[in-house]
Amino acid sequence: MAIYMKYGPIEGDTTAQSHEQWITCDSIQWGGGRGIGTPTGSAKNREASMVSVSEVVITKAQDGASPELLKRSYVGTEGEDVTIHLTTTSNEGVNTIMELLLTNTLVSAFSMSSGGDRPSESVSMNFTKIESTFHNQAHEGTEASDPFAVTYDLATAVAT
Repeated sequence: MAIYMKYGPIEGDTTAQSHEQWITCDSIQWGGGRGIGTPTGSAKNREASMVSVSEVVITKAQDGASPELLKRSYVGTEGEDVTIHLTTTSNEGVNTIMELLLTNTLVSAFSMSSGGDRPSESVSMNFTKIESTFHNQAHEGTEASDPFAVTYDLATAVAT
């Protein structure tokens, strides 16, 4: 599975068809959760806190996008849109199985590590809205036509 990211106007080094000049990522991590309390003997009276949505963190090899991402971690104040595609391949080419759209995104952290080989980078991104679209695959491995989207707006605390 390949992971590609488009961060505003930043050009990456990807040459894969349909994702040219995107940023190739090695991994992605994010999630959300809420505390739920269940009083002993009273399961009907559960209480939940507001959801806590984590930042999206990607790892990637150092590439042409690295200087711009680093700069945004130091002085970025204008939020930008970010698109991340998790993909598979089939006889028909690259199929997106999940798409994340991050709105008003800022780089909150940038770190680099290397053990003597090509440096690896970790980029944390903070956003005000996230849309996760799941694309089911058909049996033959091609992209199906019934995507399902879930959106959460952190500013209004509304999920759709």
